[in-house]
Amino acid sequence: MTDEPGEKKGRFKLALIYHPDFATRGYPALRDRVAPAYDELRARGILEREGVEVLTAEPAGEELAARIHSAPHLRGVMNSGYYEISLLSAGAVIQGASEVASGRADNAFCFVGAAGHHASADGFWGFCYLNDVAMAVTHLRDSEPGMRFAIIDIDPHFGDGTRDILGPDADVLHVNFHSGYGMGSEGGPNNLDIALPHQAGDDRFLAGVDEALRAAGDFRPDLLFVIFGHDSHHDDYGAFELSDDVYGVFAREVRQSFPRRVCYVLSGGSNPRVARRAIGDVVGELAS
Repeated sequence: MTDEPGEKKGRFKLALIYHPDFATRGYPALRDRVAPAYDELRARGILEREGVEVLTAEPAGEELAARIHSAPHLRGVMNSGYYEISLLSAGAVIQGASEVASGRADNAFCFVGAAGHHASADGFWGFCYLNDVAMAVTHLRDSEPGMRFAIIDIDPHFGDGTRDILGPDADVLHVNFHSGYGMGSEGGPNNLDIALPHQAGDDRFLAGVDEALRAAGDFRPDLLFVIFGHDSHHDDYGAFELSDDVYGVFAREVRQSFPRRVCYVLSGGSNPRVARRAIGDVVGELAS
């Protein structure tokens, strides 16, 4: 997707949304990778690059969470002990998406302390408590009701929560990578599931990426969300067997198709070494 004639460039190239609480109060399986990845961005000089703006995440409103999730769901999240960090994580995604949708930033990358794609309207599992992308979509539509969104979820675990909430939406394309074990609904007007072998490597993954980007380009969204899980790495806990090199290649391919109006949302992954390389390469591409 290319810029429309006369479309203004963003005030800065990349909005990076972060909060130190993600590394200290986040879910244990996810939080240990946060500070090392952020430190890697600093070590590479990315945080000081022209056009990169680091913004401190602010919590999402509880009333917005209540529009997406049932009361029993929210009570369960409160009892889990991760309600506050989940609101802060969702707030980071809302903030990043808002910066991009408003034109203040070309693209965004959002750190989180708790993920979102397994959080449905009525339930949660897999380190996911509030559906951050669904909350961001709802927030943006409050000011622009007709907005169209594409979501490319490359986490190897099926994004059943996102499918539950946004799958029936005619103005949302949900492209869902997974390791051959579907958990959510396959119905809906614009749902595309890309099932890869349990031990899929870089070539199979990138072939799926080409398919996903073609579908997203045909859909012509106003904003693209990339749910970015590096648990797909062969040294992390997911099902795929991807290498260190593939995440930078992925980000370049996304940028070639969508140079602007993309909001990356951190998802699964726990290995600090993998996070440093994967997040460093993706953010480095967005900041270049």
